[in-house]
Amino acid sequence: MSNRKESNIQILKKYNVLDVNIDKLFDDIAVLATEGCDKPFAMVSLINANTRWVASQMGSFPSQILQENVFSALAVTQTQVLEIFDTLLDDRTKQSESVVKAPNIRYYAGVPLINSDNQTLGTLCVFDINPNTVNQHQKSMLKLLAKDVVSQLELRRKNYELSKLKNLYQMISENNPDLIFATDSDYKILHANTAFLSLFPEKKRDKIIGYSALKKYSDEETEALSIRDKLVFEQDATETIEKVVFPSGEIRTLFTTKKRFEDDEGKAYILGVSRDVTEREALIEMLKKSNSELDEFAYIASHDLKAPLNAIKRLVSWIEEDAAEVLQAESLEHFGMIKNRINRMNMLLKDLLNYSRVGKNDGPPQSLNLRETTKQCYESLGLPEGFVVEVDNVDIVLPRAPLELVLTNLISNAVKHHLKNAGHIEIKCENLQHDYQISVTDDGPGIDPSLHGKIFMKFQTLKPRDEVEGSGLGLAMVEKTLANYSGKISIQSDIGKGATFIVTWPKTKAMGQ
Repeated sequence: MSNRKESNIQILKKYNVLDVNIDKLFDDIAVLATEGCDKPFAMVSLINANTRWVASQMGSFPSQILQENVFSALAVTQTQVLEIFDTLLDDRTKQSESVVKAPNIRYYAGVPLINSDNQTLGTLCVFDINPNTVNQHQKSMLKLLAKDVVSQLELRRKNYELSKLKNLYQMISENNPDLIFATDSDYKILHANTAFLSLFPEKKRDKIIGYSALKKYSDEETEALSIRDKLVFEQDATETIEKVVFPSGEIRTLFTTKKRFEDDEGKAYILGVSRDVTEREALIEMLKKSNSELDEFAYIASHDLKAPLNAIKRLVSWIEEDAAEVLQAESLEHFGMIKNRINRMNMLLKDLLNYSRVGKNDGPPQSLNLRETTKQCYESLGLPEGFVVEVDNVDIVLPRAPLELVLTNLISNAVKHHLKNAGHIEIKCENLQHDYQISVTDDGPGIDPSLHGKIFMKFQTLKPRDEVEGSGLGLAMVEKTLANYSGKISIQSDIGKGATFIVTWPKTKAMGQ
């Protein structure tokens, strides 16, 4: 099959005329053509390069005209009425079988059927067995009838497309696990998908359409539901999470979205989609309970455990003072190690509490100056005098507490792991289209690339705690904080080349902006 023929067939398929009995589609047009042009034969044909489908005919057509493509092939190349006064005198038709043999067609007039995309779909033709002509009025009538054929074809195409779209929507609705339904202003169910109908006993499903959803509720419940649906008509859409007693008696939690819509006459309806979120809501409750228990544990760890630790530290100090004269140097060193371990435990309890609080009560985003905010962070750390912190003087919009937590931990980390008592920390901020990119660069010993993934793990330290005090939660808190804002942190570093931590923080709007 040629590409042109295949293309024409695809065009005609859009009009849904190839899979139906098309030989009677335009009989009224054919009748009008013969009567208006005073000719014995008329034909409406839909064609491609090699094949003609007769959509309607008027007059006793011999098989030669039905099978021969010469006349229609001529007309489809025109934009106006093609008229051949005498087919025996025209080089294009004088050798045609239907001209030289019965029925000896001697006259032809045809007009192409051209759609809005300037595609030729076929022709409207009239024939005579005698040389003849048509006047200007008859030509205008043929063109008008051709437009009518195209209009009817376009209507078929639109109806066909609507039918396919309706079938698609129906397939989507019927295969959707959500409960989909539509009600009118009297709360009668006008449409319900299979998932909705399956809630009811099989013998009652055919009675659901037209049934008022309020009948099964008490007067008090009916009033509440009526008020809720009135809000939909007033506000266009609502969302609710509610517990619903299914017809089976089972209680489920549904997340229901209702939206108002109107038909062509302006009558209002409600489209509802209910999703069963019973398991999700149960999981949320479990997570809330678990978080509550974790908060309680963190509180106990930070308060109840600190008291005995501080008491132990005081007892050790008293013993050390009372027995200082009789204790050997090694024993005094052991007492010092005990106090260091107690301080480390206090630090761990403090960081555990801070880690558990990440993401809670962070406050709204606000306009901040990066240099001023950073200054407050490193002043609270009490940096050694030899450390210089250089910060870009830029304004940003971020929540203050989380930003201070991130900056404080990154600065503390740079100082803590530096090999010298002096160093340089540079903090820069790049204002990207959707994010702030904040980099914290130090001139410290650097980090082996093989350890880059390890440093963000909880309780992980690159050096023994006897060398560098720390809980191993600093960078983990930074990563957790950023995750709460869909941000991320990465590192660029190598041994002996310092380290750069790059924070990517999505932009937010300050309150009131």
